Amino acid sequence: MSDSAVARCHCGGVELVAAFPSRFCAHCYCESCRTTHAAGVVTWIGFKRAQVRYTRGEDLLRDYLSSEGTHRKFCGRCGTRFTFESENPRWADEVHLPLALFVTAVDRVPDENSFTEERPEWAPFHAFA
Repeated sequence: MSDSAVARCHCGGVELVAAFPSRFCAHCYCESCRTTHAAGVVTWIGFKRAQVRYTRGEDLLRDYLSSEGTHRKFCGRCGTRFTFESENPRWADEVHLPLALFVTAVDRVPDENSFTEERPEWAPFHAFA
């Protein structure tokens, strides 16, 4: 296993390298993530901000204030959702990235669910042993 992983958007214009270890990998069912990504669930992997380095296209990123103190970045060319960044003290020094953007292996698999109380009945549920 490498000491980092590469993530990129659909058009390849934005690329980053995230150094291991990651902090968590979880499925999120909150309404904000589901709506922003037009999906039943979004799987996130989190890193400390200092572990994430853009290698291409950072200037293509656009910022959207999705709620007070919460920024979501996306590629301005293809629209791929790229990051969740929050001023909430719980996550203030972290960058959360959709697991699906990684084109190389990461250091963990999803092992928890977040905001399950917001999951609609039709959204797939991921149970853990």
